[in-house]
Amino acid sequence: MIKEKVKIVVPSSLKEVTLGQYQDYLKDIKDKDQEKDAEYINRKLVQHVCNINEKYIDKIPFKDVSKLLSILNHAFNEKYDLVKRFKLLDVEMGFIPKLDDMSLGEYVDVENFLGDWQNMHKAMAVLYRPVNFKKKERYTISDYSPSDEISHLMKEMPLNIVMGSVVFFYRLGMELSKATLTYIRKTLKTDTTLDLKVALDKNGVGINQYMLWLEEMSESLTKLQNYKFTNALPSYPSKSKKTTLKQK
Repeated sequence: MIKEKVKIVVPSSLKEVTLGQYQDYLKDIKDKDQEKDAEYINRKLVQHVCNINEKYIDKIPFKDVSKLLSILNHAFNEKYDLVKRFKLLDVEMGFIPKLDDMSLGEYVDVENFLGDWQNMHKAMAVLYRPVNFKKKERYTISDYSPSDEISHLMKEMPLNIVMGSVVFFYRLGMELSKATLTYIRKTLKTDTTLDLKVALDKNGVGINQYMLWLEEMSESLTKLQNYKFTNALPSYPSKSKKTTLKQK
């Protein structure tokens, strides 16, 4: 009887997981219930993140599956920081240096794609582009030119960088909404002839109603910033990074 050894390399951080792998995982578990379909969800996570053929999953000893899920659970609960530059297929990519200089087209594309994980590679193609000049910490990037080919290449970028940029934008939006609320509150108290009041009155919207809408928007952005990017996984203590399986 011949025994086949299968080596599984388990990522210890999201630096070792690609955006494409995570998109495939999310696509497979779409519409699944986190509690009722927990086993299926975990199987798909192991399959895609560990890049293993699905036929081998049932051959993995239960204790090893527990170790795998523990490591992956830790990886998905890391802190996500914004990464401004990284190497993608030997090309240095840079995050938009000055967000204030974003064009309308860039802004619209980011806003449309950022909330949809199956289009996240397109959002990343807007935010990160090849670096064409750098001097110490300063750099410039190539002009934005939408392309399906370039967007597809972004599926190979590390997931931790994607997470960092997503969280950064949610936090930025939350801070901007809070700043807007503070400014409007102060202005409305001191300027009774504000054009905003006139405009709102013409549309049948009161100041209090407008302020309530802004507060709800701020609360919504806060929830987005705290959004869990993956389903909760069982936690099992383990420091192992590699598991060797034997198959009959």
